[in-house]
Amino acid sequence: MTGMETKRKKSAYAMTREQERATSRVFGRHVSPAKALSSLIAALLCCASPMLLGLRLWELIPPVVQTGLVSAEGLDDSMPRAVLVFGVPGLFCLLCLVCHAQLWLHQRAEKLPPMPVRLLGRWGLPVLSVLLCPLWIRSAAGQGTDLRRLAPCALALLLLLIGAHFFDCPREAKLAFHLRCIEYKAAAWQKTHRAAGIAWMAAGLLLLAVCFAFGRPGGLSAAATLLLLLLPLPAAQLFAAREAA
Repeated sequence: MTGMETKRKKSAYAMTREQERATSRVFGRHVSPAKALSSLIAALLCCASPMLLGLRLWELIPPVVQTGLVSAEGLDDSMPRAVLVFGVPGLFCLLCLVCHAQLWLHQRAEKLPPMPVRLLGRWGLPVLSVLLCPLWIRSAAGQGTDLRRLAPCALALLLLLIGAHFFDCPREAKLAFHLRCIEYKAAAWQKTHRAAGIAWMAAGLLLLAVCFAFGRPGGLSAAATLLLLLLPLPAAQLFAAREAA
């Protein structure tokens, strides 16, 4: 196949500008600046949360941690304890920042993001950081890799994802508050779902922080999480009453 034929074949499969705009919207990357900023802050805090576990287990982690990766000389690569506790979650934070910036820049240009950015999205790296970093930190501290400890983390991640969805929830969404008091009040609908998004993302971050810093949720943290989960219900009544006044 000649170079001219290859060029023609590629141009035949290239998307037009309108197709690229439509495809970029299909992938759900067009969000408001407020949602983009709140998701970025929550994602960065989520990526950094395993540092709390590293601080709690600091004395149990050896000063030099073996990685299990063997170099060309046949020696096990190792890294300082501080790199494991702060450097690895910090790397996830940096990658998350780059990914969110790419999504925002491509959104403004109405272009389709690169494949790796589309695969990771806004929450791929926070999920990987919360699931992988604690396993590595606990393994270095000699506590094994008990997968049952991931259950609270999975619940916290679920709250973060649902909160991010509710922040700018469209009116036609099936996963939404279809309450009579706000169903036909546009401003109350938007404010209620934004309050729910903020409260549930805060609940997810609180649950992660408590689990990593103290090992298990206590009564006070459980009560605070429950209040955050129930906050949207009275908020809906309040916003509806204000709009009707």
